[in-house]
This record gives sequence, C-alpha cells and structure tokens, in this order.
Amino acid sequence: MNEGAPAPASLTDPIPAFARPLVDQITAARVYVGWDLTPGEWLRLDAMVRRSGVDMLAEHAVTIAARREVSSARYFLRAWTNLPPAPTAGTVAASPVARGNVIPLDRSQPRGRVAQSTDHLAAALAAMEAQQ
Repeated sequence: MNEGAPAPASLTDPIPAFARPLVDQITAARVYVGWDLTPGEWLRLDAMVRRSGVDMLAEHAVTIAARREVSSARYFLRAWTNLPPAPTAGTVAASPVARGNVIPLDRSQPRGRVAQSTDHLAAALAAMEAQQ
C-alpha cells in the first residue's frame, strides 16, 4: 500500500477531501468525467492544487472540455502539469488583449468617402420613408 496517498472522503465518496472543491466546480460547469485516479495520480493532483489553485485547474478543465470530448479526469492531469503557479495575493491582472483579426474602430478619425456616402444614402432613404 502507498504511504501518503490521500484517503477517500468516505466509502461512498471516492474523492479525497482536498479534491472535492475542484470536482464540484468542474461538475457544476456540466463537465462530467470519471475520477478513478490511482493513489499516485491523486498525489500529483494534490500538488497541482497546492501550486496552481482550484480555480485555475477548474477553468482550464472546462476550457479543454469545451473543445473536445473528455471522459476521464486523467486527461486533465497531463494538461494541468504545465500550468503556472497561482498568482500571489494582490496581483493585478493584465489588461485583456484583442484577439483575432479585428481592429478596433477609431472614431476620432474622419470617416472615409464610402462610409460618408452610405450615411448620406441612409439619411435620404429615411427622409423618403418619412414623407410617405
């Protein structure tokens, strides 16, 4: 028998107490996976929870499950291995970066000729509809 392996919470609940908040967050997000981990995997998971935190692990698992079918929490162990440590308390989050190929519209710049023409046409059509 492995010494130091986390004990199940009870005979009817095979999830160790340290992992219960993680399992609950993932399940609450409607991600249903099997948690039949070996004692060594539970030890690895305990270390990951201590290093990265329940919230980071749960968010990452939900992101992964949104992209592909996952049937076992064992799949998440591989993905969680390379996550960074949780930020220290009081760390300010970086501003989000625009993703994709969308360039924000700069409203301070004058509009182009095509846009101005479209505006004039829309105004003329609105005036015609108002007269009818």
